[in-house]
Amino acid sequence: MNYGIVFAAFFLLILIYIVVRVMFKPIKWLVKLIVNSILALVGIMVINIIGNYFGYHLPINPVSVIGVGVLGVPGLLLLILMNFLML
Repeated sequence: MNYGIVFAAFFLLILIYIVVRVMFKPIKWLVKLIVNSILALVGIMVINIIGNYFGYHLPINPVSVIGVGVLGVPGLLLLILMNFLML
């Protein structure tokens, strides 16, 4: 077998691997953001259900949901703190 063909096939496999890896990384990031945003929405709703007994309410809007989705639990605590400071 010709070494040029083996080298070309090996190079092609590496190129395909790199292209697939680059294409799926943003999709993986987007799926993670969506899942975290859904969990953030659930967390804000739980805080609103519990806070309803105390007269406390967090606004549910895309900015707060995505912010908590990106930052996680510290983002939820920050949202609660900001809401306390605004009241």
